[in-house]
Amino acid sequence: MLSAGYISGSRRSRVGNLLKSSSVIIALFSFFYQPISYASALRALDAQAKGDFRTAATLWQQLANDGNALAQYNLALLYKQGEGVNADENMSNYWLTMAARQGMVQAYQRLNTNSIRATQQRLSVKSMSAGPQEWVASQNPKHYTLQLASSTNKQLIEKYYSLNDLTGKAGYYSSMRQGERWYALVYGSYNSVHSAKSAIAELPQDLKKWSPWVRNIRSIHKIMITE
Repeated sequence: MLSAGYISGSRRSRVGNLLKSSSVIIALFSFFYQPISYASALRALDAQAKGDFRTAATLWQQLANDGNALAQYNLALLYKQGEGVNADENMSNYWLTMAARQGMVQAYQRLNTNSIRATQQRLSVKSMSAGPQEWVASQNPKHYTLQLASSTNKQLIEKYYSLNDLTGKAGYYSSMRQGERWYALVYGSYNSVHSAKSAIAELPQDLKKWSPWVRNIRSIHKIMITE
């Protein structure tokens, strides 16, 4: 848990300047009641104070994938302003929703026109019309999924996703391997390795033929790149 006394004078000064000059609002109050990676959070704040929004976005993304509401909120604002990432209203609303559903009042207020219940604990994929990459990002990092296929050809993965009618049941993500961009299609979210392995037998034949294998969702969140 962070404490105000842990922030050095120089960093406190940079944070203060950031709050005065940046269009991105940092919800510092969350430091006092929500567990967060201190080092990563301060690096993100420092990056934003220096105008390095790309680095800040990467750091907030990692924390947001781990379920931190503060990071989800700040990442949403970066998407809203197009700072460090391509401006994307849908992604901004998505991360605001994730933060609001953890009880962050600021996120809820920004989404009040969408009538989102901040106290709701579970994400409804259909109601949010989440895309395949958002689906992956929204899954519980403690769960497991089945990786069906991977390729450097994004169109091929999109074709598999579309032809098998996987909306709301699966998604795909991108990552870098040896300097190349890869895309991987994953299916389902299971609370244990055993449950995931058992689910393979129940997959439609068209999916089973790809020899799916079990992956931890947290490991995917750590390497996935948001486009």
